[in-house]
Amino acid sequence: MERRGRRLKIALGALTILILWACSGGGGGGGISTRTLRVVGTPVGARVFVNGVERGTAPIDLSDLPAGTHHIRVEITLENGQIIAQEFSVVVGSQPEVRYDLNRYRIETNPIQVEVWVDLQQQVVATMRTVDGTIVEANFIWSIENPNVATVTGNENNTRYIRGIARGSTYLIITDTRTGVSLRVPVTVLDFPPPPGG
Repeated sequence: MERRGRRLKIALGALTILILWACSGGGGGGGISTRTLRVVGTPVGARVFVNGVERGTAPIDLSDLPAGTHHIRVEITLENGQIIAQEFSVVVGSQPEVRYDLNRYRIETNPIQVEVWVDLQQQVVATMRTVDGTIVEANFIWSIENPNVATVTGNENNTRYIRGIARGSTYLIITDTRTGVSLRVPVTVLDFPPPPGG
């Protein structure tokens, strides 16, 4: 009888260990399933962000993403400080690849950088162009990264006004809803008096 009890304890102990091992992913049944998503496009070397976290430069294979919806952002920084980006909402597991093209469409602004005094405003005009320079229709959404430094006002699609609120730096963000292409324009707000006549 004592022998039978000892065997039962050993069997129950082994069963418990097997259950814990399987639930931890060791048996292939209970762990988190990850998938691979490839990010490729032009230009090569664009920075890749997944859910707001930088993951490297394209082309890149993201092999540790859990199945489900993820926000992918691909961006390049121009010599003038502007940042061109394209954003995607991707369901990992049903889509193996994201293809971006930061050269096909380009948002251009006049001015290319905004400098404005506190309590004054600066007009900004935006246009969307193709790679060959042709102006195309766009549906822009305008926003400011830090509304404590500057605000954006106006209701025309291609023209808005940046008003200085407090000394500092931020970005004006212009996004075309049709293509997912966005542009981040550097904004500097100055707080000393403007020059005479300005």
